[in-house]
Amino acid sequence: MLRTAMNEWAMKAIQLETALMALDEVGLPASMKGLQEKAEEAMLALVRGWLAQKPKPDERKWKVTPAQEGGTPKDEELADVVTHMKEDGVEWSVYLATSDKGETVETLVAEDRAWMAAGGEYYVGQWDEDTQQLEVGRDDEEGDLGTGLIFTLQGELVFEPQIEA
Repeated sequence: MLRTAMNEWAMKAIQLETALMALDEVGLPASMKGLQEKAEEAMLALVRGWLAQKPKPDERKWKVTPAQEGGTPKDEELADVVTHMKEDGVEWSVYLATSDKGETVETLVAEDRAWMAAGGEYYVGQWDEDTQQLEVGRDDEEGDLGTGLIFTLQGELVFEPQIEA
């Protein structure tokens, strides 16, 4: 993941919201109901406080090349994935996003699957062609719901708070 203020903020927001949801799903005995409610109120206050700390959108300028059908990724690991696709007769496209700060995000797409190299890390998941976003870990064919992390072609996390601030 690219190290941007927005990505760091979104990751923490996701973790806090997940912790709040987990409190509700723990299944504590009725005798602990009062403590659980207090904990949920405190966590909700923490989540709302964090959501209020949202940073300004990143100032990077991005150049995204149109999808190159059958293109060769610059990233070695993605190029290795392409080698296997060639052997299997699968068609693919490559997107390359380059920032004015010299960062690159490369996304390999084959049908409804995508592989992304961003910030020295790799992500695999379901590809949404309409929004051009990668949902990490999701695989509709296998019934995997994914991690809840969604990335744009610029390696930015897509985050919509589930909690009203």
